[in-house]
Amino acid sequence: MSALPYNLSLHRRLYTGESVQQAHRAIDALSTGESPIPAADSTAQQHLEARLLLALIEFRSVYTRYPLGIAAVHPDPDGIALTVESEERATEILFSILPAYMPGEEVHGVPGLRITRRDRTAIELHVLGQPTRLRLAGLPARVWRVAEENTLAKWIDPGRMNLSWRSSPRSWTEAEREHHAQWEDPGDHYVQVTLRGSWLSSGLLRRAALLHTVADTFLVDGYRGSAFDVARLVLRCSHVPGKGPGPYNIVAALLDPLCGLPLHITRFSGDTAEGCSGDQRFVLEDDAKTVVLDIRAAVDPPPSRLSPDLWQSILRRLPRAGFTPSPPRGALAGLLLRGSL
Repeated sequence: MSALPYNLSLHRRLYTGESVQQAHRAIDALSTGESPIPAADSTAQQHLEARLLLALIEFRSVYTRYPLGIAAVHPDPDGIALTVESEERATEILFSILPAYMPGEEVHGVPGLRITRRDRTAIELHVLGQPTRLRLAGLPARVWRVAEENTLAKWIDPGRMNLSWRSSPRSWTEAEREHHAQWEDPGDHYVQVTLRGSWLSSGLLRRAALLHTVADTFLVDGYRGSAFDVARLVLRCSHVPGKGPGPYNIVAALLDPLCGLPLHITRFSGDTAEGCSGDQRFVLEDDAKTVVLDIRAAVDPPPSRLSPDLWQSILRRLPRAGFTPSPPRGALAGLLLRGSL
């Protein structure tokens, strides 16, 4: 094994949270010229991942060791796997994405999404009839079943709601088809803007470990918005006071020419001092002006509902160093073309 692929594995690992061995296997499997963190190869997969990221940042009722409750991601061109931290977070995620509805009302969750496979440590989900693949891993099969039941017990009244993923495991329900036709109409301008910008949320999900590998982030939430022609995503990040690398490291990693995203900074406000204790705001856009990423970072004390043991666990996992940029893209591209990787 040459030094460069190994270092590239370490670089990928900052973005994904994988083990060195997992990252190295992923690098070995790359085609010549392919990004170390491949993009989703279908619009349907991008859209599913964008919906999942939105669920991760919008629905938060438990505190977790990792900012999103996701310890690692494993991105492939045809799908993505997420290592989920806990049963409580698994319950939240399943509630957020599995489709259910009351008669005459909108479908909650992702229409057409079904659990299609279960194994010892994971479940796999697909949107029926679409080239999508989502694997939720990291917990024993028994815990995934408990999380599914907890979803019903905590948030859903199965006596009043139709649970599409159970009542119709192999086909879309009529309510799901109607919901999709109404809210996902490709001729609607808002839908077009959302779909065109889904690459951003998909790309961020595939780099979710950045939130805990290069900065002292302990909580992230946010929401999706849009201007007339631009998809807008707001991330609100809470950082530990005076304990580690700051939020600018996340931005630097996102702008990295090798593993980052095609974004540039258009606006910054806040304290620029090293180890600053004030708020910071970074606004990033792409050259085609399809998306706006608005990162709002604040240095916050731990919330009162966060247990002391969990807070100490968060402090122990904080990174000791910030982000180190990759080699210039041009130099790496030459190495790829010569087959050095």
